[in-house]
Amino acid sequence: MHWIVEHHDVLGSTMDAADERARRGAPAGVVVVAGAQTVGRGQRGRQWLAPAGTSLLMTMIARPECDPGRLADVPELVGRHLSAAVFRIAGLRCDVKLPNDLMVNDRKLAGILCQSAIEGPQVRHLLIGIGINVNIPPDDLPLPTATSLEIETGQRWDLNLLLNEVLNEIEQCWCFAACTNA
Repeated sequence: MHWIVEHHDVLGSTMDAADERARRGAPAGVVVVAGAQTVGRGQRGRQWLAPAGTSLLMTMIARPECDPGRLADVPELVGRHLSAAVFRIAGLRCDVKLPNDLMVNDRKLAGILCQSAIEGPQVRHLLIGIGINVNIPPDDLPLPTATSLEIETGQRWDLNLLLNEVLNEIEQCWCFAACTNA
């Protein structure tokens, strides 16, 4: 997979920016990353909040050539790959809590949001949004049920290193590896 990573200091939402690019024909492998989001989205219309520069906020474009019914498995599969990336980089064991959370010690470390455009029996594009709490101290967490890599490991993390590890791992997910036209 050839990743095309777009870095932005601030966006309304990486999901909205990636959706716009996908609708204009951007290929699979485009990744929109933001240092901060002003209207970041989570599951069920919730807002994803994170202090600027403290989290990995990203959305990837996939163009899987598959039956739309297969998309229901994507959040769990991405969660497993994300868990592997976090373990490899930080040594933390994570649990995937359906439908879209990555948990460490029963606290939310990351969220996954998938959105697709389907036309008839064909998937036009699939957006995979990921938000990981990275360098957030306890007092700055948006929710008492959340955690961060910094809290769990006692150290700060390079966001670009984490991004590269996540992309290396996600590349193995079927929506990129097995049935992408990239």
